[in-house]
Amino acid sequence: MQRFNAWLDQDARRSLLLAVLALLALSAGLYGQQLGGLGLMDKTEGLFVEIPRQMLVSGDWITPRWNGELFFDYPVWGYWMVGLSFRLFGVSEWAARLPAALAASATVLAVFAVLLLVAPAAEALHRRLGRALLGGTVLALCPGWIGWGRSSVTDMFLASGISLALLGFVLAHTAPAQRPWQRPLGFVALAVFCGIAVLAKGPVGLLLPGLVMLAFWALKGTLLQELRRTPWLALVALFLGVAAPWYGLATAANGSEFLGRFLGFSNLERFTSVIYDHPGPPWFYLPWVVLLLLPWSLYLPVAAARLRFWRLQVWRRTPEGEDLPLLALLWLVLMVAFFSAAATKLPGYILPALPGGSLLVTLLFVPLQPSSPALGAGLRITGWGNASLLALMGVAAVLAPRWLETDPSYPAFADALRASGLPWLLGIPLLLAAGAMALLLCRARQEWVWLPNAAGLAAALALVIPVLVPLIDRERQLPIRTLARLAAEQGQPGEPLMVVGYKRYSVVFYSGRPVLFVNSPRKAARSLGQAARSTPPTSVLLLGSDAELLEFGIGPGDGTPLGRQDAHRLMRLPVERLQQLEPS
Repeated sequence: MQRFNAWLDQDARRSLLLAVLALLALSAGLYGQQLGGLGLMDKTEGLFVEIPRQMLVSGDWITPRWNGELFFDYPVWGYWMVGLSFRLFGVSEWAARLPAALAASATVLAVFAVLLLVAPAAEALHRRLGRALLGGTVLALCPGWIGWGRSSVTDMFLASGISLALLGFVLAHTAPAQRPWQRPLGFVALAVFCGIAVLAKGPVGLLLPGLVMLAFWALKGTLLQELRRTPWLALVALFLGVAAPWYGLATAANGSEFLGRFLGFSNLERFTSVIYDHPGPPWFYLPWVVLLLLPWSLYLPVAAARLRFWRLQVWRRTPEGEDLPLLALLWLVLMVAFFSAAATKLPGYILPALPGGSLLVTLLFVPLQPSSPALGAGLRITGWGNASLLALMGVAAVLAPRWLETDPSYPAFADALRASGLPWLLGIPLLLAAGAMALLLCRARQEWVWLPNAAGLAAALALVIPVLVPLIDRERQLPIRTLARLAAEQGQPGEPLMVVGYKRYSVVFYSGRPVLFVNSPRKAARSLGQAARSTPPTSVLLLGSDAELLEFGIGPGDGTPLGRQDAHRLMRLPVERLQQLEPS
């Protein structure tokens, strides 16, 4: 060990290289391992991935289409990234998720780089690297960042765009005189990634970074000064150069329909009204902040209290760079507050808040201020709560198979989970981490409690992901995927494919054909009547679970079975019989 330390001390770049390699390995394990081992998840991922596939097939990279219809719910950045991945690597689940995984990993590395650059110049290298490595690790291990970093949906593209823009702002704000390149680089990143965020999900990609910046300047008492010295003309030109071309081309191609459906429905109405049946109370996101940042979220109260953010005069005298905790707190709070004010609520909306929370927790353990208050009783109490939670999670994981109920739609899943050994693979690392944390706390070393957290989570995920992903795919995703591909093979010309019950949007992707989503015979008949066909079909294909088909009105002798996977069926039903069905 002494030889290794001596080798590192010979050249500072060696320590930096090892830290970067460690983060790359962690990101590869969390976001890349078994990335393509799971079929597309319904509903959102199955819908999102089909749009770039259709762009690739049609050659139209301006107008998004899904299931034979124009689709203006989201802008085009995520579709372009997935479409480019399809073109480079072929159409697959792995290629579909690769861009989101890269976006998540890029943000992790950017947090590392920014924390390294904002550290005090006189600070020891090992402390600077330790803080930066901890910051990247905390974000990388957030459950929310892992979940959406492994999913091909628009949320990660928005979150990474906003986060990279704000990290660019941090670079510009903290640029020292000895690094004249840092301020221009920060402003370029701010403008470019705001443009990308607007291309990913619309005006919110500019509004949220702007809100955080203005609030930060206002609390620092430098609002007017910063407004005067910021190069707005260059920033606006760069932002418009990234974001405006597609919006102009989409408007030219689709006119008022694009403006009405995207700006009106997908943005204004999503904020002011509940759409797609996703309501929520004002406090909807508070438990989600805890869950998506767990276990780091346990430290947010003590981190915020330790800042003494209410002492504005102190913060206004704090040197640039050392005020990063205040910015991180605003980043977290304003993101959550903004989406809490919206009428439509989904957990993934607050993903842009997670890097702010990660920075706040990191700077609790390794602060930038040389005269920071000592870590005391608040952290010790939180640490015991953290250790208790890890122990409870470990015990719950081991005992979970006894509590599992059999899902009629996936009858073999519970038994397969019990036989996989997964409960022990998850439970043992968590219990060991809880024990290590308790040992540190007993020895009054609470400043190190982050270490068993990170090690326990990383070990648990390294053991669980290779087993869990193929298990879920085999037991829950494969039946639908197999039947969808069978429908593509068995379907007759002009014969509609109907998915009964739950809207399994991935069927459109796997079957490669338009799909009607129905929940009653009446709706099915109405959908057939609305479809413009020169020759009315004489039969339809129905795909659903046994329970869904029974509720739909399908009896034992109805139709012709074409395929069965576990409790799911594909069948052909004459249109005449469809019109006679009565739901049960």
